Formats: sequence, C-alpha cells, structure tokens
Amino acid sequence: MNYTKIFFIIIFTLIIILSYIGDLGSIVIDAINLNLEQLKLFKEKNPYILEILYFFIYIIITSLSLPLAFFLGLLSGMIFSVINAVIIISFASTIGATFSFLISRYLFRDFIVRKFKNQYEIINEGFLNYSNYYILALRMCFIFPFFLVNLVLGVTSIKVSNYYLISQLGMLPATIIIVNLGSSISDSLKTNMPLEYNILILLAILGFLPLISKILLKKYMN
Repeated sequence: MNYTKIFFIIIFTLIIILSYIGDLGSIVIDAINLNLEQLKLFKEKNPYILEILYFFIYIIITSLSLPLAFFLGLLSGMIFSVINAVIIISFASTIGATFSFLISRYLFRDFIVRKFKNQYEIINEGFLNYSNYYILALRMCFIFPFFLVNLVLGVTSIKVSNYYLISQLGMLPATIIIVNLGSSISDSLKTNMPLEYNILILLAILGFLPLISKILLKKYMN
C-alpha cells in the first residue's frame, strides 16, 4: 500500500470537509487562499518565472516517481490559467514520465523486473498483443499507478518516441479534467461556498474516464 498517497488523500479530504464545519474550516480555507494569493502575486511580479519553476519541479518529481502528480495538477489549476496549466502539466508530466522510463530502462532494468514481476508480465503481454493501443489504454485507464507504468514500460521493447507521443496523448484528457478541477476548487475556496456542481461533474468524468477509454479502445483490443 502506498502510504504517502493515502496520507495526502486523507489531508485533501479533510480540507474539503473542514470547509463546511465552522471556524476551523474558515481558518484552513483562509490559510490556503493566503498561500495561493502569494503565489499568484509572485507570478504577476515575475512573469513566466513561476511557470518555469513549476514546470521543472513537476519534471523532477515525476522523474523520481514520487506519487504527487495528481496534487501538483490540482495546484496548477489553482495558480495558473486553465490553458497555461494544461500546457505546463501536459508537457512536464510527459517529459518526466519519459525520464523515469529511461532511468528504468538503462539503470534499473533487472531490479524493476524483479520488484514488479507480476505487473511487468501483465503489461508486457498486453503490449506484445495489442502494441501501442494497449499503452494508450494504460495511460487513460489508470489500471496501474502513474509512476509504476513509467517504470515497467521502461523494461518493455516500446520505442522511446512512441512512448512519449502516446503518453502525451493518453494523459491529456485526465490532465484537462484535473486542471479544471483545481481551478473550480480554487473558486470554491475563495467564495467559501460549498462544492459546486461543476466540481462534482468533473469528479464524475474523471471517475468514468477509464470506462470511457475502455469502450473507445475495445474494438482495437479484441
């Protein structure tokens, strides 16, 4: 079990819950808004600097396979415009995933195969049977964690160029949803109002994305 991921999920959930229960919720929301405003003020005073820093921080974190990509995606939607955030996260996540892929392939191949033997056998068999369509499905369906897909695909025979392009395309729908979700949550925090319908809709779409992608790709994977 990934205890780091569970910890952040719990913290994020608590923040949302606290936003509805009295003064403590207001204190938490005010603290979040203050930090967000400071980041936005820094961005206004230093055009593009924060975007560049965020871009490279995201690449480093995903390259090291740290399970923080989802939360960084949400935060980008809170700080930047939706378009800028989607561009930053889309390219940074793909570049970071590719670095992780290369590290796995050329430095830790034997270790990855031993450590994730079951996952490797499943993913490698899927790739051999369905080629790039299977990789696209992996990127859209969240069958395995983001970092695990990067590591295990590194020890398959997929070409680096194909891996990059498929990853960029496959992760884009979820990136757009997560960034918009972050933007909507930021608006909700600012107004100190309950979660709006658009947030619930985005969460529902994100939840159904694996099912939608399976249906769209099913004809290619029979």
